[in-house]
Amino acid sequence: MSNKQDKYVIVVAGGKGKRMQTDTPKQFLLLKGKPVLMHTIETFFSYDASLNMIVVLPEEDIALWKDLCSQHVFEAKHTIVKGGSERFYSVAKGLDVVPDGVLVAIHDGIS
Repeated sequence: MSNKQDKYVIVVAGGKGKRMQTDTPKQFLLLKGKPVLMHTIETFFSYDASLNMIVVLPEEDIALWKDLCSQHVFEAKHTIVKGGSERFYSVAKGLDVVPDGVLVAIHDGIS
């Protein structure tokens, strides 16, 4: 059973970087030496270190994300969830791992 005080953030990070005209998905582009998605996660944790972080990624990007976390020694605690074919389904997959009765924020990894 979850504590009603538990807070979850679902970060949906499934962009492909087409508008940025790059082969690298924009959430993985470097900003100040590390991927933008890491900045997003750190910003939430700087606000509240007790947040439960869920990062939803396309299945084909999960290994890359894990490699980036290793390369950048990124140890912010988060759960990785395989996304869906569209944002709606990715959000739903993120919500599938959230217990009932808690506060949930949904955020685009990068817009």
